[in-house]
Amino acid sequence: MIRRVVAVLAWLLTISMTAAWVWVIAEGEYMDSMLSAVPAEEQASLSQGWWMVAYAAMVGIAIVTLANATVGLLLASRRGGGRMGAILLAVGAALAAVPFGYAVGGSLTLRDPLDPVANALFLIGPASYALAYSLMLPVVALTFPDGRVPSPRWRWPSGLALGALVAAAILVVLKPGGIENSASMNPFGVAILPGWLTSLAGPLNVTGSLLISVLGTTAVVTRYRRGSGLERQQLRWLLAAVLLAAIPLTISIVGGGVDWIVLAFPGVILVPVAVWIAVTRHRLYDIDRLISRGLSWAVLSGLLVIVYVGAVLLLQSVLGGTAQRETLAVAGSTLLAAALFQPLRRQVQGIVDHRFNRARYDADQTVEAFATGLRDEVDPNQIRASLVAAVGASVSPTRVDLWLRKRP
Repeated sequence: MIRRVVAVLAWLLTISMTAAWVWVIAEGEYMDSMLSAVPAEEQASLSQGWWMVAYAAMVGIAIVTLANATVGLLLASRRGGGRMGAILLAVGAALAAVPFGYAVGGSLTLRDPLDPVANALFLIGPASYALAYSLMLPVVALTFPDGRVPSPRWRWPSGLALGALVAAAILVVLKPGGIENSASMNPFGVAILPGWLTSLAGPLNVTGSLLISVLGTTAVVTRYRRGSGLERQQLRWLLAAVLLAAIPLTISIVGGGVDWIVLAFPGVILVPVAVWIAVTRHRLYDIDRLISRGLSWAVLSGLLVIVYVGAVLLLQSVLGGTAQRETLAVAGSTLLAAALFQPLRRQVQGIVDHRFNRARYDADQTVEAFATGLRDEVDPNQIRASLVAAVGASVSPTRVDLWLRKRP
């Protein structure tokens, strides 16, 4: 009962912080202050599209926050899901705290930079951003799917990484002077702290984030190599969601821009969904089918695009100076791509199923072998035995019975 009450309170706190920062940003004053802080010569380069991407990112953050908090609340009161539920609730609260501090606290400090309450709220943002990132993916990966680290030997490096992040947050809170180089003054700053000590907050954040990220990745690989079939199915859900988020994030870091960060939100949103499916084991084995279909359609789309573009270029060169050369080339290429669609789809689906959806591939092979043998078989007993064997191999039931109705 106490655990459920605490979970509900944590969920309500996350919802309240999220609603507060969304309202502040939607009201517009905070965004106008951000724009006014940009140099005048750079304001003209900020197009309407950039602001749309920025607002889309904010909506994505709100959805990710609510998804983690809600799934955490549902799992917290479920048998066997309490630990993962608590972790997801912590993820939701940390994700809500960062924009809450910057938006709500920042907007209040704009009105009164010396207000200690406003400065204290503003301080929440810089103090919690590294911890929020580490909880969102690395800590979930480290403790997935049972809420525990893989073995007792993992406790001290995990504690070291989280300790570095907590120590960095404490140093940010105790650092005297301005907050984030702004006019706001830290109400909790301790003037006697040496500058070299408070300057360690940045290195501790980087070290803790990198260490917990390495541990989370290593934990997933270790569990997958040592795990049973059930645990591997659970890990596949998490890996699919993380890859959908990690690939766009990596591209954005390399130089792809903020647009790629927005594309990472579907994968980040699917992380709590993957945790829910893994813990409750609801439709757990559908992951093989989803991966197979996703890969096959991606490969098929790429092949058809290559065929279409190649055919257009080839036909244009063949037709030369013929009237309406472009129209004929496009029409011929479209017909060729349409004709190749079904044969290519069957071939690609078979190859992908053979590698990523082995159960379905084996079942199809068994049914096909049974149908082939049925053409030449005339013995009823042999047909009955072959049918029972085909059903057992393709469906794997615990028991198979066959009833044949006699002719009247």
